[in-house]
Amino acid sequence: MSRQGDVGTVRDRRIGRPAVRSLLVLALALVWSAGLLPRPASAHTLDTQGFSEIAQQGDDVRYELIVDYAAFATVAGLRQPGAGPTDHAAQALRQGERAAADYLDEHLQVLVDGVACTAELSGSRIEQRFEQPYARFSLRYDCPGAGEYEIRYSVLVADLDPGHVNVAGYDLGGTSGEFVFHAKNRDLVVGEGNLLRQAFRFVVLGFDHILGGLDHVLFVVALLIGARNLREVLRVVTVFTLAHSVTLILTAVDVVHLPSSVVEPLIALSIAYVAATNAVGRAAPRARLAVVFGFGLLHGMGFAGGLQLTGEVDWSSISSLLSFNVGIELGQALIVGLLFPVVLLVRRHPWSKYVQLAATGVITLFGLVWFVERVLA
Repeated sequence: MSRQGDVGTVRDRRIGRPAVRSLLVLALALVWSAGLLPRPASAHTLDTQGFSEIAQQGDDVRYELIVDYAAFATVAGLRQPGAGPTDHAAQALRQGERAAADYLDEHLQVLVDGVACTAELSGSRIEQRFEQPYARFSLRYDCPGAGEYEIRYSVLVADLDPGHVNVAGYDLGGTSGEFVFHAKNRDLVVGEGNLLRQAFRFVVLGFDHILGGLDHVLFVVALLIGARNLREVLRVVTVFTLAHSVTLILTAVDVVHLPSSVVEPLIALSIAYVAATNAVGRAAPRARLAVVFGFGLLHGMGFAGGLQLTGEVDWSSISSLLSFNVGIELGQALIVGLLFPVVLLVRRHPWSKYVQLAATGVITLFGLVWFVERVLA
């Protein structure tokens, strides 16, 4: 009897070791995807994102600048609102509006034929984006005469956040288009744009956007864990891609609109739901694809939050939109290509079901916590 017990103990150890190794592999993969990749702008770990709406009105240029308040407050010397409600940030912004105007005067210029236009901060307010307070500044530039327009942008990238990007839509001197300001691309000269170069910038923006969104990454990971083989992976990823592409396009051109206060909690809930179904049992293939399609529509609206198009829909804006979507698909393909082989490797071991259960439990917990946070935000 003792001999059989010893054999059983040895067998358990042999089974246990690969299971432990598998758990470590999966844990490292999740940590890699969550830690090595940049965090969302809302996490205030830099790599923040801003938006610009620039339009000429006679001799004036109206510039709407939208940036992360906490990051801007740091560089402009404003009071930080802490983790309190939005009205705390609004009060802090009102008290520091003069300092904000001084900072913007130095880091954001509009020029005509090389001559700087006179700037005036006509208003400011706080709005919610990415579940965080963002500052919106309404600027007016007095630009008498006509000529070549140039925008010089160094907000945040010059003194705090080298990873900051600002997606700009402009209509200046009869020319409209989109542009992405970042550390190595701070100057926009209207009329100098190259459609291919612009498309590349938006591909990079879309690629960074999905990899920087931990919620989207974990949703894809949950889909991978629930897929039995490569064919099933291709099916769910294709359905998810089609769904989020539809709502990304429709939301970006303002055909469909749902407030982020509705979309973001539902995205969090979709993560928890898909992960939980991996643990409690598989749905029928068609039902699973229908669920993935429905949640993909929500995620597309979330992706559209990283892209803000202004003005009329033309070839320039269509190119930017499609390029942004291509970047998202490339980022998604990278996640699938790196993590699904790890999932297959884990499944080769006897205790893989416990590893899978632990992973889905962690992802479910993330989704539920985010859901509560976003509902209460």
